[in-house]
Amino acid sequence: KLTPYYYYPKVTFLSNDELDKYRELSKKIAKQCHKNKSGEIEVSELGKKLLIERARIVAGATNKISLLRELMVEYRNETHMLIYCGAAKSFDFSADTSQADEEGERQIVSVSKMLGHELGMKVTHFTSSESARERERIKQQFAAADPYQAIVAIKCLDEGVNIPSIKTAFILASSTNPKEYIQRRGRVLRKAENKPFATIYDFITLPMPLDRVDYTSENARLDLSLVKKEIIRMKEFGEISRNPSDADELINKLSEAYGLDTISEEDYFYE
Repeated sequence: KLTPYYYYPKVTFLSNDELDKYRELSKKIAKQCHKNKSGEIEVSELGKKLLIERARIVAGATNKISLLRELMVEYRNETHMLIYCGAAKSFDFSADTSQADEEGERQIVSVSKMLGHELGMKVTHFTSSESARERERIKQQFAAADPYQAIVAIKCLDEGVNIPSIKTAFILASSTNPKEYIQRRGRVLRKAENKPFATIYDFITLPMPLDRVDYTSENARLDLSLVKKEIIRMKEFGEISRNPSDADELINKLSEAYGLDTISEEDYFYE
């Protein structure tokens, strides 16, 4: 019932400032977690808030925009593309504090500016801000590629919206929630005319280049949560793709760099 697909995990890294903040939050989160009498992990309310804050750093990682720019150069004349952004704002720690938005623009705005202004592409937003009538018009114009080549979207596509004409997806959102990323994949794999297969580019966000990793260090242990969750998603996406070796190769490199033999059920816990 779904179209076959090719899956390409594309690696990007947290900036130094983002990584420092991620590790700082990881230390605080660890203090808010404990096992109950049944051996299950429980997180305090403060810990849950810290987890959300940490997830936003990954979702809004600034290096994703430059990676997308590199990939889109080859696609600037293509159509029927989805760019799936995180709802979080991009963190810009170097921004002047006098700016109206100290954390930088929302990722969806940064992506739209880059595609529309720098690459001259015809793109449109698909968010909760558009009315039902506007969404239907966008879907029709996107399906006909007149005028829109690409839709830049956030979480509203998780809510049952069906756009079967999507052929190529660039997933920046980096969700670690299996329900969410499986839904997002399903949105891309709907069957449509002239769509023998789909292509998914998944932005894999890592703490640092693998040649800098010392898996025996405290920092590597702080980074493991992110690395393991990216591996879990790659396994899910890669194993039924037409090119599973692309995901397997990166998973093996990550496992070797971080000294991972297995991933336990606890690694599925945190979002």
